[in-house]
Amino acid sequence: MLSQASVPSSNPSSDKLQGFIASLPGMACQIELREDGSIDFPYASEGCLALIDATAQALQHDSSLLLNLIHPDDVPSFLNTLKQSAHALCFWNWEGRITLRNGTQKWISLGATPQRMTNGLPRWEGILLDITQSKLGELEVKRAQQQLHELSSHIQDAKEQERLRIAREVHDEIGSLLTAIKIDLSWLIQRLPKDNPALSDKAQTIAELVNKTITAAGNLAHSLRPGFLDCFGLIAALEIEAQEFSKRSGIACTLTKSQDNIDLPDTHAITLFRIFQETLNNILKHAHAKNVQIEIVRGEDHLELIVADDGVGFDDSARNKPRSFGLRGIHERVEHLGGTVNISSTPGQGTQVAIFFSLPPTPETAGSSTQQQHAIPGNAS
Repeated sequence: MLSQASVPSSNPSSDKLQGFIASLPGMACQIELREDGSIDFPYASEGCLALIDATAQALQHDSSLLLNLIHPDDVPSFLNTLKQSAHALCFWNWEGRITLRNGTQKWISLGATPQRMTNGLPRWEGILLDITQSKLGELEVKRAQQQLHELSSHIQDAKEQERLRIAREVHDEIGSLLTAIKIDLSWLIQRLPKDNPALSDKAQTIAELVNKTITAAGNLAHSLRPGFLDCFGLIAALEIEAQEFSKRSGIACTLTKSQDNIDLPDTHAITLFRIFQETLNNILKHAHAKNVQIEIVRGEDHLELIVADDGVGFDDSARNKPRSFGLRGIHERVEHLGGTVNISSTPGQGTQVAIFFSLPPTPETAGSSTQQQHAIPGNAS
């Protein structure tokens, strides 16, 4: 029991204990629970004065000196943790704010071990520490992390807007100019002298280059902003992207969807599409897979996208490589949506990327939906 009477000054060990208690950045204390649910401080060390600007004797006389200092928002957690510890007789751990009479605000941490008294009620022995500096540092780190998250989200939005602008420029202006050149060149080829095959061959070569340029411009516009995402929606965009992936890689894809069309805000749709692209890109570069299973489900208040392959998989050391930007990019994009991502993989057993984020419920999603499967065979050629 921590009390002045139980630690006589003539005992060297007791003197050391008193010196240790006096040097704490807080106060050691005993707390007892009364029959009426209130608490009492049978003992408080002299650190009480520096912690709450009240003497130990004053706190022992009136426990409300501390309780009245607790910030109103932190009172419920104080009482709840007290009740839990009293009920289960488990360690009492709490931290919160107090406001002194001069207006100074502090963060304090309470840690106390309970034991049952003879009357059946608990008594705690523990310590109240001033954690203001460390807590302010923690809050500053959280604030900086929040600012970085907001900046990352802003950058993602700005990138998509710039991609959209460039894609439209490529499609509308450069595409139109190339088409005009192709038409004029075709007109010219038809009027070239028939007796000059070298000139005709050169013109035909130029026409082929124009056609390749038109195709390249279309591919560039698609990579910047897939037009079918805006025209036909997310499901169609995922299906087309999976088909193109199969043609390029020879990896068969099977897509399972909860419905033919899933209406999402533009930011969600394009972000989810980019995540899908990045996931397929990782499979192409690293997985050595033969099959990919894709599932997208829109519930009443959530959306799930699962992409699983049967490739070589990886372990945690590969996941934590310094230049593992693909996985980090997926995590950042999912966080941008306020969702969660679970990437599970085992060497030799493939990899699964599962993405989940909440959506506001809509009347359209309240009805039942049917599962449909579309096999997209890989192009082995």
